Amino acid sequence: MGAIKEITSTANAQVKRWRQLRFAAGRRAHGLFLAEGEHLCEEALKVSAAISYLVQKDQADTYARFLHAGCDAFLVSPQVIKALSDSKTPQGCVAVCHLPAQRPLESAGSRLLALNRLQDPGNLGTIWRTLDAAGFDGLLIDPGCADPFSPKALRASMGAVFRVPVYACDDLADTLRVLPHTKVAGDLSGTPYYEHPPFGDMVCLLVGNEGAGLDEALLQLSDYRLRLPIPGGAESLNAAVAAGLMIYDILGHVAT
Repeated sequence: MGAIKEITSTANAQVKRWRQLRFAAGRRAHGLFLAEGEHLCEEALKVSAAISYLVQKDQADTYARFLHAGCDAFLVSPQVIKALSDSKTPQGCVAVCHLPAQRPLESAGSRLLALNRLQDPGNLGTIWRTLDAAGFDGLLIDPGCADPFSPKALRASMGAVFRVPVYACDDLADTLRVLPHTKVAGDLSGTPYYEHPPFGDMVCLLVGNEGAGLDEALLQLSDYRLRLPIPGGAESLNAAVAAGLMIYDILGHVAT
């Protein structure tokens, strides 16, 4: 590791490159993403995921551990942190990390969740966080999904990005056809969820778009089409809440 460098101007060429990582095209072009705030920086530190840490100069003592993490480190001005941050109240530290390499689907574990056109990055990040908490093995996404490496999704994931792999699928239906897992679809027109038989050891949950649900082709591929009970007046559950209930139902069956 070289000496700690200092950058104060948002016009700096390196800062301009980092600012591109706020957007999906920039992340793809550079193969990098920004992990904002103390918690995500700490999670990156645990697994040595960062290639650089940027720390606000007046918080150098607070975040000294990031400056001495063994990778490139920069002391930057509040203006630089603000230029890179998606948060209204930035915490004064940012980690620059490599986008994870795409793993072969054959390496996916026994408990998975697939998202079809889920568009809210907060919902995606919350589901990712729940998969992490429940010890699931992977998250499958299709091209219609929100970018899991966007700032909002990463904040909601609470560090799941460093533990639960994402499998980006060009065609989710084609991907699911080759998976040996039992496919369980959340479907408002399905049979009651809690009447389902055991799913077995290998399960893939399918969660669809917030408004339109799952594509018909994915419903046709499913082994079970199940709906959660809604005895009250709401028309539906939030996608992340519904996913969480199904995730923990599966965890409960595994635990028992």
